[in-house]
Amino acid sequence: MRRLGEILLEKGAISADGLRAAIEACRRHGGSLGGWLMRLGLVGESKLLEALAEQTGAPPVSALELAAAPREIRSLIPVSFAKRHMVVPFARQGRNLDVAMLNPNDLVLLDELASMTGMVIRPHVATEAALSVALALPTTSVGEHGGAPPGPPRGRERQWRQFWHMEASGPELFKALDAPSWTIPPVATATFPALAPMAAGTLVAVRELPQLGEVLASSTHRDQVGKLVLQALAEEGTRVVLFSVHHGKVMGWMGRGLDLVDEDLHTFILPLDRPSVFLNLMRGMEVHLGPLVGGEGNEALFEALGPPRPAAAAIVPIRVRGKQVAFLWLDRGEEGISEVSLAHLQEVARLAGLALEMLVVRQKLRSVASLTVGEREH
Repeated sequence: MRRLGEILLEKGAISADGLRAAIEACRRHGGSLGGWLMRLGLVGESKLLEALAEQTGAPPVSALELAAAPREIRSLIPVSFAKRHMVVPFARQGRNLDVAMLNPNDLVLLDELASMTGMVIRPHVATEAALSVALALPTTSVGEHGGAPPGPPRGRERQWRQFWHMEASGPELFKALDAPSWTIPPVATATFPALAPMAAGTLVAVRELPQLGEVLASSTHRDQVGKLVLQALAEEGTRVVLFSVHHGKVMGWMGRGLDLVDEDLHTFILPLDRPSVFLNLMRGMEVHLGPLVGGEGNEALFEALGPPRPAAAAIVPIRVRGKQVAFLWLDRGEEGISEVSLAHLQEVARLAGLALEMLVVRQKLRSVASLTVGEREH
């Protein structure tokens, strides 16, 4: 997948100095590269949209088209959800709903939108500025028409069990909430490529993370969990990234550090049947700790991460009830990772998995409660 900056440079839309300035703004203040290029007056919407469409493979939609979208169309997605994920529905043809997004390749979000609306989602790419303006416009509330939008009822807005493909009985859910604390198992670790065993004392002792556990327990959506994890590891590595696992693919979720560009990370999609460091982790490896070899899959990964190429990385799976749903990545650029605490990363990954599981449980409990109320009303 080509990087946004490279596409814009190739088209002559921006200068190398302008690109460096926008990337530095992303590093310091967060946000998307495209958003900062427009804020700094380095590129216009039409040129940026053209590059985004080429990068993502999705059709573009302009700010004017989004602003002109009928209110009844924009109200098909709850405002809070739309603002949190930067999505704007703008057109409808039968059961097909056209939705503008920052990341039209986010398969997880597309599944959630389809489940929420009961419609077939046709993703389009839009600029951050266009989406922000459209999301600031008022939408028609459901109560003004006395009816609900088409599709499943609002109670099914966040179908976490569909996202994780998990099913469980009521007693099992309460057992999960009341489960004893998990003890980190001993991990056999070796250097690479010599594969010489490392003494247990060389691993840094795990830090206590009560505060992280508390804030993760109060999370209300998966992106909040991800941001808390990135914040917790900000001082551990110069680049910390989360990858999600969905439908047999590994996808860029979110990250921070170095020259990481959101648009480049979000367009990273790697099928798990292609050789990469993720394939070994899916096949049972507990962790990856050390250098990364070449290969088609890993090369695509390096492009998504941006420069500098990592000399080594620590990668830990995030599991929900034994199923791998994400990967936690940490590297220090061109430096090694000999001082990284593997036990600390595993504990953060464990807490993240528990937080995601709690979201599943809460959604199931809400669904059961709404069904019970409906039965009583009838």
